[in-house]
Amino acid sequence: MIIFFDIFSLCPLRIVLSCGTMKSNQTYLLDLNNRTQEKIEAGETSLGLFLLSGNSMIAETLSTLPIDWLMIDMEASPVTKEGVLHIMQALNGSRVTPMIRVPWLDRHFIEHALDIGAHGVLVPKVETPTEAVQAVKACLYPPTGHRGINPVRASAYFSNLPTYLEQANDRTMCMLQVESAKAVHRAGELAAVPGVDVIFIGMGDLASTLGQPGDVTGQKMDEARHHVLKAVKQAGKIAGIFAYSIELARQYAEEGFEFIAIGNEIKALRESVLHSVEYMQRSNVT
Repeated sequence: MIIFFDIFSLCPLRIVLSCGTMKSNQTYLLDLNNRTQEKIEAGETSLGLFLLSGNSMIAETLSTLPIDWLMIDMEASPVTKEGVLHIMQALNGSRVTPMIRVPWLDRHFIEHALDIGAHGVLVPKVETPTEAVQAVKACLYPPTGHRGINPVRASAYFSNLPTYLEQANDRTMCMLQVESAKAVHRAGELAAVPGVDVIFIGMGDLASTLGQPGDVTGQKMDEARHHVLKAVKQAGKIAGIFAYSIELARQYAEEGFEFIAIGNEIKALRESVLHSVEYMQRSNVT
C-alpha cells in the first residue's frame, strides 16, 4: 500500500490505490486531429482570428465561438513563451485549432511552437525559396526536415509520443507570410516548395511596400492579391489572407481564399464597445 501524507497537517490521507492496481490514463491530453486542415481539404473556407493581447482568458473566451483557428501572435504581441503555454492550455478541449505566428524565421521559435502543441506555424516576412525551405525543414521531422525530437506538450508529456511522431508531419501546417512586393513576385516559387501548406498574404505590410501604407484596397493591392492567389492555386496549395474588414473577408472568400483571418481580438473588442456606446448615444441616454 501507498500512504500519502498532508505535508501541512502531517495527518495520513485516505489510501487511494495500491501499486498492483494502478492503471495508466489512456485519454490523451491533446487531440492530434487538425480540424482546420480537414475542413480545407473538404473544400470549405476556414475562418480565424489573430490573438494580440497574449491573454489566456480572452483566448479561452474566443474558443467558445464558432471560429476554426486562433493565431497566437508572437510577432506583434507582448506574449512570452510561458504566456503561449497558458494560452495553449486555455484552448485545450475546444474545437479551435491552435496556431502560432513566430516572431521571425527561426528554427528555435518554430520548434518551440510545435513542441508546445501548435498545429500550425506562420512564418512572417518570407521572400525567397531558400527561406521557405528553411521554414519547412524546421517544421518537419527527418527525413523530410530537421525538427528536433522534443515534443514535450505536443506528445501529451510523452504519454503519446510514438503516435505523435508518426502523425506530426502530416498534421502540421507550415505557413509562409507574403508581405512585400518581392515576395508577391516570387509567390509561385514559394508555393512550389515541398512541405509548404499555406501562403498567407499580410495585407498591411504589403500595402506599405507598394507605397500606400494603411490602405489595403485599390488596383495595386488587387493585382498583387490576384497574382498570389493564382500562383498558390496553380501549385495546389492553400491561399490565406488577413482581412481588415468583414466585407473584405467575404470578398476574399468569394475570390477563392481558404484560410482567412477576420481580424484580431483587440480591434474586435474596441469596435464592439464603440458600437454599444454609439448606440446609447443615439438613444439620447448619455
